[in-house]
Amino acid sequence: MRALQSLFAAALWLLAAIAQAAPDAASAPAARAPAARVPAPLDEGFRIPGSFEPIGALWLGFDRGHAPWTAAMVAALKPHVPLRFLVRDEAVAQQARDMLHDHGIDVEGLRFHIDPQAAFFVQDAAVFAVDGQGRSGVVDLKWSGHGMAAWCQRRYAADADHAAACADSIDRERDTLSRTIAAFAGARVITTELRLEGGGVEVNGRGVMIANEALLRSRNPGLGRAELQRLLLQLPGVRKVVWLPEGPAEDPHLRSTITGRYVGWGTGGHTDQFVRFADPGTVLLAWVGPAQAAAHPVARLTRKRMQRNLEILQRATDLDGRPFRIVKVPMPHTLQRPVVLSADADTLYSEQWRAEDLLPTENRHNGDTVIQVAPASYLNYVAANGVVLVPDYAGHGTPASTQNKVRAIFERSFPGRRIVFVDSAAANWYAGGPHCATLSQPAGH
Repeated sequence: MRALQSLFAAALWLLAAIAQAAPDAASAPAARAPAARVPAPLDEGFRIPGSFEPIGALWLGFDRGHAPWTAAMVAALKPHVPLRFLVRDEAVAQQARDMLHDHGIDVEGLRFHIDPQAAFFVQDAAVFAVDGQGRSGVVDLKWSGHGMAAWCQRRYAADADHAAACADSIDRERDTLSRTIAAFAGARVITTELRLEGGGVEVNGRGVMIANEALLRSRNPGLGRAELQRLLLQLPGVRKVVWLPEGPAEDPHLRSTITGRYVGWGTGGHTDQFVRFADPGTVLLAWVGPAQAAAHPVARLTRKRMQRNLEILQRATDLDGRPFRIVKVPMPHTLQRPVVLSADADTLYSEQWRAEDLLPTENRHNGDTVIQVAPASYLNYVAANGVVLVPDYAGHGTPASTQNKVRAIFERSFPGRRIVFVDSAAANWYAGGPHCATLSQPAGH
């Protein structure tokens, strides 16, 4: 049972939790009236906006282990958008204020909200929508522990009871976060039976959604593409789905072997890791060049997957039948490190692994050394009005020429916006990045 609890705790690090602020400082969701519900597919004019559109607020979490990174993001974002924090309690709120003050950041105007379910990576707890009147909605996506049931079924394929106990270990109270967010924001709740996280929702704001089939199947075991498409087309404003088969090999499903000795801790293919809309007609696609693929077996797998994704995207069109402009964004140098499997590992920490975390058929043993690969990507950026915050890999083996090329791509894709790079490697080990650590609330009229 201790092993199951440790496994569960590790998976929860990938959670996102967030809220929209009230005019005052900390406030408890219990003090709010329940948000009104809008049953899908009757979205009543709501749509999920593209991540490139104007936003009215940006939400973050706080964790002391990521304090310097959070300070760097806040410093870059604060001049461009109101910032809100969702934290577990007032003590954590004060820690965040003190940390930001110590980094020379004026905390005046920052708003803090309290919810005991709050976690650092806030993106995955909710998806905002907006209607033609500028009113906010929140899509009540169902929480699956990042597809914990599917992971457990794979890990304990020969032991149905063990698989069921593993799947049942997710914290079901986390499923309330989207409704808590709606209450904070004064937003309507738009219901759905779809299990998914915000990092897996990529739309152009004009009716088209790009979906990763492997991701959706891992969150909704037993559902085929037709049923998944029915659920996706019930999301606010979604009228067409472009299906991609897989995400990068560097982003496996929870703790898994990628290939050979290479392992990873990932989301299982969140679209914000590899494919993003820069505007309604432009798609940014993570890309591995031939030299990079030849140099590393994991990069080689990703190149094959992205080639297949490119072929699909090149045939795809918007609602008016117009093809998308596809822009290839180089992937950074592969981030990797050796880890020794240990029975005493605390799997809350990304660098600690156990043989039990991997499939029994792989014959791993505690004491073995494996190579952990991080899901590093320039596409886990966040666009916040006048600024675009992009992961920085210049200090992690990525050539300056590659990052200069990435900067030029972002400057062309987001004209008139300031492009700011922030070192995000530490968050990558937890399958996170700037987009994972933030949640955008659309601007109203």
